[in-house]
Amino acid sequence: MTPRIVRDAIGLRLGNFAFRKPETPVRDDARHPVRLWPADETLWLRENGAWRPRAARHVLCALAALGRRGRYAAHVERGAKIIAGPVSALALPDAEAEIRFVFRVTPLGYGEAAF
Repeated sequence: MTPRIVRDAIGLRLGNFAFRKPETPVRDDARHPVRLWPADETLWLRENGAWRPRAARHVLCALAALGRRGRYAAHVERGAKIIAGPVSALALPDAEAEIRFVFRVTPLGYGEAAF
């Protein structure tokens, strides 16, 4: 083990960090298996925790802004919108699928009163 000088909140200190692997950037699509709408809808919601109200609101915000909101991110790829969660991604192939997804997730985040 080789000691390295590390900067922390207090200042500089000496520590052994040889056991840590260097972090290499991982592409989002390489890390997430892609689920398809509507066949894998319930699976995606459950494995990514999007059935909880706060998480559902983050999913909807990410989809609306096409960016990252909390643990969820959305982007367009080859005409389909991809929503990436912490475990997997969900592909919405067209606008109709996106609308159905929003109507499915909105009651989870805002309750039935939103309609």
